[in-house]
Amino acid sequence: MKNLMFLFILSTGLLLSSCGSEPPAEEELSQDRLSELIQGLQSALEEQKDQPRVDSATVRTLVDRVEEYARRFPQDTLTPKFLFRTAAASRGIGDFEKAVELWGRITVSYENYKRAPEALFLQGLTLDENLADTDRARQQYEAFLERYPKHPLANDARLLLEAARSGKSGNDLVKEFKQKQEEE
Repeated sequence: MKNLMFLFILSTGLLLSSCGSEPPAEEELSQDRLSELIQGLQSALEEQKDQPRVDSATVRTLVDRVEEYARRFPQDTLTPKFLFRTAAASRGIGDFEKAVELWGRITVSYENYKRAPEALFLQGLTLDENLADTDRARQQYEAFLERYPKHPLANDARLLLEAARSGKSGNDLVKEFKQKQEEE
């Protein structure tokens, strides 16, 4: 009888707790508060730069917050800055696809941002060096050279594009170039 009474009380308690109201949804942060949170996460990562490993959980939280900021405040001047730094942080923890995606957002939605050319170049470089996707890397290098032929990174893009087309690494091409220079 005691076991039945215990089961009855336990099941009633579980039933009542499951019928209770749901916990309140996370309150949407104001733009200022979200910006402060992002800057705090970036500062925390900056402090870790001398450590052998960066806290990937902090980077993932940063990615989530920056994506929220970009979705809610796409016209804000901080948005492309946040995207750029977060892409670099993603690349730093080995989340190369996320880095390419974030830099891609800049090249599409913020092409007037001063670091948009660099974002396009870094897309190609990350695809090439980290993801070994020479086809997509080649497309990014070509797009970079078409849009920014006189940019300081244009010569690097030409060299990397040649490497992607030839199947040789950038280092192999540099060695070949140096050998040709020595022979002349």
